[in-house]
Amino acid sequence: MKNQKLFGIIHILDILWAVLLVALVFAAAQFSMPRQVSARAGDVTLRYTIELGGAQGEDGELRLSPEGFHENVQIGEAVFDGIMGQEIGRIVDVYSKPFAVDAFDDSDNTFRRVEVDGLEYVYIIVEAHAQVDAYETLIGQVPIQVGRVVFIRSKYFAGEGFITAMEWVN
Repeated sequence: MKNQKLFGIIHILDILWAVLLVALVFAAAQFSMPRQVSARAGDVTLRYTIELGGAQGEDGELRLSPEGFHENVQIGEAVFDGIMGQEIGRIVDVYSKPFAVDAFDDSDNTFRRVEVDGLEYVYIIVEAHAQVDAYETLIGQVPIQVGRVVFIRSKYFAGEGFITAMEWVN
């Protein structure tokens, strides 16, 4: 039993257990610490896309975007959060796609995507300076994240939609 002890005092297995314990404590500490989720923490230029699900009509009611609505969106115009009233960037591009719904086809018992005349999906691409940290992306006090519902307005339109894409410009 004496040849299993280091210097005749400590068992080699006790040393191995101590090293293993220290390694486990170190690994647990590393995995439990908050991580920086973005390599671009701090101030960044953010470009994000908003798909308008509805636009405010002249009577103030929110309805689906009529065909040609995207022509009311002016590039370079400031966009504001409809709830907080804070500027959340400037429009750098806008495009539209025909509005479509899934409709049941009785002839072969399937669903088909069918375009609806007179309506369109409107996509507004906005660029803004944002603050990014390990937990969120903010433009001023407004959180920006994919899937978030946003109420936006400018001088020429107001609408409701959601963020479909985000990318850092710089």
